[in-house]
Amino acid sequence: MYSAEVLSQLRSLNWLTQEIRRVPTESREGVLLQSQMDAVRSRLPDSILDYHDRLTVDGKPSAAQVTGDACGGCGTKLPPNLLESLRLPGRFGVCPQCGLFLWAADASSSTNRQLKHPTAKASHA
Repeated sequence: MYSAEVLSQLRSLNWLTQEIRRVPTESREGVLLQSQMDAVRSRLPDSILDYHDRLTVDGKPSAAQVTGDACGGCGTKLPPNLLESLRLPGRFGVCPQCGLFLWAADASSSTNRQLKHPTAKASHA
């Protein structure tokens, strides 16, 4: 699996995890979200999935967008070589401080720290 695919699946998994917490488990929407989450989980490599599960055990996301030159999760300034690598399309890395998976936004994305569904369109006012 390519880095871009893993990153996309991780972002989807984090979004689905947030969404499933807001609805009753047995509701129609809850069942649908769980089904989608199971499908995403089945596409991730076991090592990435195991790491994701360890990070999210307390309900926090496993991935964050780089904000400026810092981790979007803990705010730690990232080493220049990691930032350079993250700015390549489809690349992700790991914060050396908090261990979150990291990705850098492309030039057209906002740098907001909230986790958004990776396929959601940004609204422009």
